[in-house]
Formats: sequence, C-alpha cells, structure tokens
Amino acid sequence: MMFSRISFFITLILVSSTVAVSQTSPIGSWRSFLPYNSAVGVATDGKTVYAIANQGFYVFNTVDGQIDDYSKVEGMSDIGMECVGYDATTGKAILVYENGNIDLFKDNTFYNLPELKIKTIAGDKTVYSVYTRNGYAYLSSSLGIIVVDLDKVSVKETYEFSIDKRTIPVKGVTVKGDSLYAIAGKGIYIANVNSNELQNFQIWRAVDTSYVYAGITIVNNEVYVATNQAIFRLSDTGMVSLYTTGRTIEHIDANETGLCVSEYNDTSFTGYLTFLNNAGMKIDSVEMKGNYPRQTVRTVDKNVWVADAFGGLLRFNEKREFGFYTPSGPLGASSFDIYANNSSFWVAHGGYSDKYLPASNPSGVGNNNNDKWKYYARGIFSPFDTLSDFSSVVRDEATGTTYMGSFAYGLYELKADGNGTLYNRNTIYDPSASLGAGYTQIVGLALDSKKNLWSSTMFTFNQLYVKTPENEWYKFKVPGSDYGGQLLVDDNDQIWMTCNNSGGLSVYNTNGTIADRSDDATYHFSTGKGFGNLPSNTVNCIAKDKNNNIWVGTGNGIGIVNNCAPPFSQQAPCDAEIPVVQYDQYAGFLFAGNNVRTIAVDGANRKWVGTDDGVWLLSPDAGSIVYRFTVDNSPLPSNRIQKIAIDGITGEVYIGTEQGLMRYRSTATEGGTSNDNVLVFPNPVPSGYAGTIAIKGLVANADVRITDLNGQLVYRTKALGGQAVWNGLDYKGNRPQSGVYLIFSSDTQGEETHTGKVVFLK
Repeated sequence: MMFSRISFFITLILVSSTVAVSQTSPIGSWRSFLPYNSAVGVATDGKTVYAIANQGFYVFNTVDGQIDDYSKVEGMSDIGMECVGYDATTGKAILVYENGNIDLFKDNTFYNLPELKIKTIAGDKTVYSVYTRNGYAYLSSSLGIIVVDLDKVSVKETYEFSIDKRTIPVKGVTVKGDSLYAIAGKGIYIANVNSNELQNFQIWRAVDTSYVYAGITIVNNEVYVATNQAIFRLSDTGMVSLYTTGRTIEHIDANETGLCVSEYNDTSFTGYLTFLNNAGMKIDSVEMKGNYPRQTVRTVDKNVWVADAFGGLLRFNEKREFGFYTPSGPLGASSFDIYANNSSFWVAHGGYSDKYLPASNPSGVGNNNNDKWKYYARGIFSPFDTLSDFSSVVRDEATGTTYMGSFAYGLYELKADGNGTLYNRNTIYDPSASLGAGYTQIVGLALDSKKNLWSSTMFTFNQLYVKTPENEWYKFKVPGSDYGGQLLVDDNDQIWMTCNNSGGLSVYNTNGTIADRSDDATYHFSTGKGFGNLPSNTVNCIAKDKNNNIWVGTGNGIGIVNNCAPPFSQQAPCDAEIPVVQYDQYAGFLFAGNNVRTIAVDGANRKWVGTDDGVWLLSPDAGSIVYRFTVDNSPLPSNRIQKIAIDGITGEVYIGTEQGLMRYRSTATEGGTSNDNVLVFPNPVPSGYAGTIAIKGLVANADVRITDLNGQLVYRTKALGGQAVWNGLDYKGNRPQSGVYLIFSSDTQGEETHTGKVVFLK
C-alpha cells in the first residue's frame, strides 16, 4: 500500500485535535505552539500511546480518542526530545532529552531527574534507547548503561563499557531470563542481571563481535539484533541471518506476533514497515512514500502506532489503513517573522542564516485564527509546492490580503478569497546576484498609510521596491545600502530599512510622491558622531514607539533615533542616542555587548527586547526592567529569540525562538478612542481567586477607579495602554467582600467616562 506525504498532511488538517483556549486567559499565562509532526519515538502501556517529537510530547488514549500535548508550560523540564519508554511496574513514562535531562511522567505530572544533565563529563550525553524492567529503566547511552530507579526518581548506578581505555557507547539492552544483553560497539555482551559486579566490565562476556549493531529486542524468548541493513537471531550456535535489506533499518520493535522493522530509503524518500513472524520470516511489508518511520509499538487493539519523522503519530490497523493522530500546531519550530492581530497570527517558518544563506526550510507560512491552524506549505498548498524559505509576512486588515516574502522565490500575495499571485520573474524585481536570475530574495515587508506595499531585497542592484494598490511598481536604489533588510514605516510614511551584512540603517522619504524621485530624501546611519551614531553597523531590527521614535537593535545594544524627519543632510545629521541606563548596581549603554535580535512596542509604550539571552520587558523610557524571561525562569524553549510580535487588541505577546513559538498574556493593550467595548475578566471573580483582574478596551492610559456601591474608593490605577490590571485587593491588602463593585474610567481630559461592574463571589 502506497501512501503519499501529501495524503498524510491532508489528514493532519482534517483530524488533528484543536485545544480551545479562552480569549480571556489569565494575565501572566503562557501558551506554547510547538510542532508535533516530527515524531522521534513512541511507547505504550497497551492502551495509551506516548509519543515524542523534537520539541514536545503528547499522549493519545486509544480508548476514548483523547489527545493531550505537553510542553514546559504544562510542567516538562526541558525541550529537545531524544527517546521514550514505559514501565508497567510503576506506570511511568520515561522521557529523555538531548542534553541528558530526564522526566518521568505519570497522571499528568512530571518528575524531573537532572543528574545526567548536570553531570560534568567529557563528550556528549546521548541516550539511544530506553528499556524498562521491574521498576527500573536501563538507558543505553554514550556513557554506558545508566540504571534509573523509577520509584525513587534517582540514578541507581552506571555500567561503563571500556575497551583499550576508551568508553564504548551502548546502543541497546534487553533481558532474557537472568541474562542482561547489551549491544556496544562491534559486539554483543552478556552478564547476569542480578550480579553485584555489573559495574565491572570484565564480568561481561562477548558472544559476538562480527557486526556493529544498532538494535536489540526479544520475541518469543529469542534474542534478535539488527545492524543498519540486516537482522539476526542469536542462537546457541551463533548468529542466524533472517533478513537483509538495501534500505536503512531505523528500529526493530517486538510485539506478540513478531517483529516490526522500521526502514527508510533516503534516495526515494520512502519509508517501510516490514513485519517478521515469531520465526523471523517476512510476512508483510508496507510502503510509506514520503514518510520516515522511526519506531513502532502495538496496542491491545492490534493497531500498530508509528513515530514518523515527517508525519507525527500514525496508526496502522489490520485493514492496512493509516490514520493520523497528532496535536495541532505549526509545521516548523522556527518563527522568523510573526504578524499578530485580534487573536489571529501568521508565522513565517523559513528565513536565512546569519551568513544570509537560504535555510532550505519547506514549512512555509502558518496561520492560527482562534486556535485553528491553516497551512501554506509544500504538499498542502499547491502554489507553495516549489517554494520555501519564507522570511517575512504582513497583512492588510482592511482588505484581508496577506503578503508573504520568500528569501529565494519572491513575494506571494494571498487575497481574502484564497486567490493568489506570485511576484518574482514577472515584476521589476532585480534578479538575485547570489542565487541566480530566476530568484528574488525578499527580506522585509511593510505597508504604509496609503496601503502601498514596500519590500526589500538582498544581492540586487536596487534594494527597495513598492507596489501601489493600483498594482503599479517602483524601485529605488538606496544610497549606502547595498543589502536590504527589515522594513518599518513611521508616522510620517518614511521607510526605514536595516542594511544587512553590517551595512547600518537607512531611511527613505518619498515626500508622498512615489513616482516623482526629484523630491525624495534619504539618510544613512552608521557608527560615529555625525554619521548616525549607531552602537554597531550590524543592525538586526527596528521598532517604532508611541512617540514616533525609532529603536534600533544591533549586535552591540540599542540606539534610539528621536524625531528624525527630512530634509536629511550630513551638515545637519540625525544621530541616534545611545542611552546610559542603570539596572541594579550596573550602569552602562543600553544592552551594550548584547546581540539584540528583535524589539516590539506594546500598548503602554513599553519595549519588549529579544536577544540571544532571552527576553526583557523595559519601561517606556527603558529606565527599568519590568520582566526578564529565560529558559530557566519561564517556559521559553530557547534563549535565542528570533522575533517578538504583539497583538495590540488582546495584549498577547508572541515570542518566536529557534525551538518553538510561545505566547504570553501581558498587561498592556492598545488604547482606543472610546470606552464602548470594555471587558472585565474574570467576571465574576471566583472565591479564592488570587490572580490578576484585567479591565480591557479602555481609552489609552485611562484613569480607572473601583468603588463599592456607596461610592467608597477601593482601588485606583492607570491603564497600560488600553488595559488596566488589578490584583483584586484593596489599598489595605484585603480582598473585598462578596458583592458588586463599580468601575469608573476616563481619559486624561476627564472625558469618555465609563461605568462597569465586577462581582466578587463568596
């Protein structure tokens, strides 16, 4: 039976579960958006299937059909899964991470075992497989066999295999009777599992040193081993060859009917499931074109569950039918660009390297609208079957048109009705001098107030292009800017462009006449007084604050361009300010020494800054740190931040990292011009609730007062943009008595007053 990768992706769209999350999730809460479609391992208790992907972990109940996905938000201690196992004695799943960290999972609770992660050793801490027996997990690793006591959540002991004073990695273990079998290097070794001397490698007996083995298991009380292309049965007289293949054997797994062999042909990009009976005879083979099986398990309902590197968790039943059971999520971990508005966000998964090379990422662009995903990628959206490396995305909310830029294949315009146009060879874009005449390397996209679409390119003679709403095209060569970069439009419709390849920053002003170049003005920012005064010529990002000041993130901190307007000239330079700030006892230039990758401004004019060392939220003047988030104090999957984008309506902050996308419910939203749609949540306030109460939909920076029914003031605050937050306590630190309380808000002139209510329950 042949199943194409396209078929599996379509199934993903149709049957993947979606988790409904309230738009009024609590202030300070996190949500992860991780790709689960690349599974690397699977385990089972017979009815529940435990699957691991590169970035996450999920559980499928075969009885009721419920699927639950987990991340650091739900209690996982790390990210980057390596292997998984299940122990029937303790009822625990064992999750092993690439860095050696270990979690034990039972009843929706994670128990962390960090001993291997924090252990100082020379070399890596790779764990190749997990075998469980009587409450113990035997981890086959680059360090030998690590035995974990699952009840005590501790490492019991380690058996190191050493030949000629060199540690030999153990790839797998199994137990038959009293014999503990291990495959290590070029050999199979046996010792008594009850021996007290297993840490002494000298007591291990080599029974075969013919091959380098990659897998071992037991079927019908017989030991089977696998090389990369063959399977043998270990008999009393030696090795018995059972099966050979020209494909790569990824895994061998035992079940009550025999062996299931996971294979992959990297020439034809085709996976195979090959079934051997208890006698080792081949009885069936299933072709999976475009898929990559990594491991299998069999449940009591006789279904085979496959961890697939391209498709996630697959089910293969007795009717030779495949099903797809993977949580919904993005198709890729990378979030090179993000656009967010009113509970809908778009993610460009491609991009380019720090050396400006295409990433060869086919994951395309994903759109999540109120927790429902739609994918624009190869195998799903036919116009993208030959496209990749999308690095930018922007949307015209008035028309519903979304623009997506590829770092190789030009600009794709997606209309609200689903029709689209690819602008590449058919426009005035200059051909790429790097990739060739058939390629256009889009870097930045931005819309101005007149809905002109601006785009920038790299490795072209002209760097800046514009398409008008009438579909007229113009191009500009920006002086001093050989390499285009990210784009930003300020309140004066000036176009700001980072100049990649350490080229500084440029600003271009058309004076409102795109077709007339005679009145254009431009200025190039570099380092040094009188030349722009940037902290560094490596400019990574730009952001506009509420005062129309431009915040410039560089490889050496942040510079701020204040009130820069044409005409530009070197005689009247427009220099950036590099502010000196003091955080704790340290004073210095703003983020000096830090590689600032992204900056976003929230409704309260605060600055969210993403670096290679996590995320900072700064006060409007950057004089103080409101929050700092890292992998150690938050669910962030990585400290290397690619992009931060803010949904001004909901106040949600989207933080894209190289290992996955996170969303944080912040305290600020964009302020409106009226108080027509004020929302209080939670409302009513439950008994015992100790979280934050949010009052959303206010005019910008409104004065907010909360009183009892007699007019007695309970609390007063100022809105952060369009949202005020309250800890639910009065000025004396007490929770108000149950009952109804009134909310009054007004703008800075005392107008636009609003009266609302919030109810406290007993």
